[in-house]
Amino acid sequence: MNTLSMMNTLSMALKNLRKNFSFYSLYLLSVSLVITVYFTFTSFSVNEVMLKKISEDGRVESMCGVISVFLVIFVIFYMSYSNRFFLRRRTKELGIYALLGYNMSQILSLLTMETVLIGIGSLILGLVLGALSHKGIVYAVTSLLHLSIDHAGIPFFSPDAVLRTVLFIAVVLIVIALSNARFLYQVTLIELVRFEKSAEAKIKFRKMPAILGLLLILTGYGLSLDIFRGAKSVWFTVGFYPAGLLTALSVACGTVLFIAFFLPLVVRKSKQNKKRFYTETRIVTAPNFIYRIRSNAKTLIMLTLLSAAVLTVSSVMALTIYYPIAAVSRIAPSELEARIEDARQISEVKQIVSKYAPDASVSFTQTDLLKVTASADQLPMEYSVGSSKGTSENENIARTAGFECISCSQYRSLLQAQEDKKSADQMKELNENECILVKYQPNADVSDEAGSIYTLHASGREIPLSVRETTLRNTISFANSVGTLIVSDAVYAQLGACVEPEASILSINGKAIEKCESLFAEISSLLDGSPYLQGHSHRIHVITEASSSTFLLIGFLVVLFFIAAGSILYFNNVSAVSDSKADYEILNKMGYSAASLKRIVRKQVLTFFGIPFLFGLIDCIFATIIYKTGLMQNLLGNSIVLYFPTIIAVAATAFIYFIYYCITVHTCTHILLDTNASK
Repeated sequence: MNTLSMMNTLSMALKNLRKNFSFYSLYLLSVSLVITVYFTFTSFSVNEVMLKKISEDGRVESMCGVISVFLVIFVIFYMSYSNRFFLRRRTKELGIYALLGYNMSQILSLLTMETVLIGIGSLILGLVLGALSHKGIVYAVTSLLHLSIDHAGIPFFSPDAVLRTVLFIAVVLIVIALSNARFLYQVTLIELVRFEKSAEAKIKFRKMPAILGLLLILTGYGLSLDIFRGAKSVWFTVGFYPAGLLTALSVACGTVLFIAFFLPLVVRKSKQNKKRFYTETRIVTAPNFIYRIRSNAKTLIMLTLLSAAVLTVSSVMALTIYYPIAAVSRIAPSELEARIEDARQISEVKQIVSKYAPDASVSFTQTDLLKVTASADQLPMEYSVGSSKGTSENENIARTAGFECISCSQYRSLLQAQEDKKSADQMKELNENECILVKYQPNADVSDEAGSIYTLHASGREIPLSVRETTLRNTISFANSVGTLIVSDAVYAQLGACVEPEASILSINGKAIEKCESLFAEISSLLDGSPYLQGHSHRIHVITEASSSTFLLIGFLVVLFFIAAGSILYFNNVSAVSDSKADYEILNKMGYSAASLKRIVRKQVLTFFGIPFLFGLIDCIFATIIYKTGLMQNLLGNSIVLYFPTIIAVAATAFIYFIYYCITVHTCTHILLDTNASK
């Protein structure tokens, strides 16, 4: 190609882009967002300063390697899909060029030039946004984890990340150009002109696949709910991962058949209800829905599965972030808790605390744990659990079977010190023959020890106690007491006369010492790094520090899913409306007003946004139930409050979908109104 020809091609490409800027703008923005995510991730993965701070065992680096594979696959898929969409929108125009005498090489040069120009624009915008995003993430992580990092040593544009991104996008553009060349040289002129009207292979109505799809979905959901049966469920008898794979395959296959065959069958049957069918909008939207289901079934199925992935990943990530932090209220209920081996340590600890909170109100509560053995028809799991399960340091320390007894008044005092006055006020006095069992976690078989009789043995004495109730509200950390039994003050006094305290626990509480890592470190040094030293804020800090990088990396995938699902829905609906412009012109001539046409467009677009979202939401609910029940330690019971973070995640996803929906409706109505106005 000579210089003059290249200049003419460049001029035509620029003119096309300028003339159709509104059409290409979202494509430019969406590709820029994809490149932004890719460049942000690449910058983070080559940021040695950050990686040294947050990854001591190479775990983050290995995760970066795995996620980079997903990123590469996604970017190639997304840019290829977008290119196919816009190529389809341009085929009629390209066919006209061919009729005017342009050969395939010239047409390919024009397409390639447009692709390169859009790619360069998206790359520049993506690099700038990605650099800003990377800086923001670095500042957020360092602030969250309280890391000391020289931000001046981290360049705004990492040369290595820029080079990798530019080379990768260049390779993708070359692949797209080769794909366009393959398409142009295989298609005939008449096929090129008519290609815009072509559709996916049409699927015929079949009743049996429709019923099979519904049964497969119900089977998958039934398997999901079976996990509530505990040890009797298929999840325990067959194995969690085989059952999970079977459930996923059942739901996925059922979704394919349900969308392809069952939905259009239901709509076709609904046409028999003439009173409901023959309305101003439904007589248009129902046949259009059937046509689009049959002609775009594969795309809708892909969008449904993608939406299920978006919602599930968002929900699971929110639950995974929230649950361990919420569980700290049980794992380490006091701001600081230490096992005292020597009485002098109490005054030394108080002196250290006074340096950090000299004038503040800080409570010190000492609790002596009385370890006793017991007998019963069936003792609870907490009686003989093998280790203290407190922290990784004392995870393997053997624990002698028995109950750690505390008095009712001690329990109430700790509740008040931990600012749980509601539970303290509701706490009723225990009779001498009663006790309260603190559960480590709810029983898997939904049984309850309330009413059980435990006979305590202390120096030859037997004291039978009836379990008045069980509770999940422990006031001593699991590092120091797993089988906590609350007894009356009178019984505690009897046991104290016979049994030496196994441990003396000092619980320290007060807002003045919250989130004070240096205080925890100084007390830990005093106690020679005792694994029995626990801290509420310290535990949250450890969890946040250990998990932040993981959630950051998963967040990259969530953003990718959002971009993919929303953009594909946008392009698919815009394509469908553009293909049907002639039909809308006929409706306009028949007397349909602009408001009626807008209403029809809104309902059609809502249908194709709603189906993937609703199916994905249902799949997300069952997947979250499986994840919560099967893979998370149940320390907090099954309160609906625990699912509040997942509700927020779903609401945020719905809001993003709504934004895409509004943009799509605006674009579609803009196309129709401009077309009708020009007539």
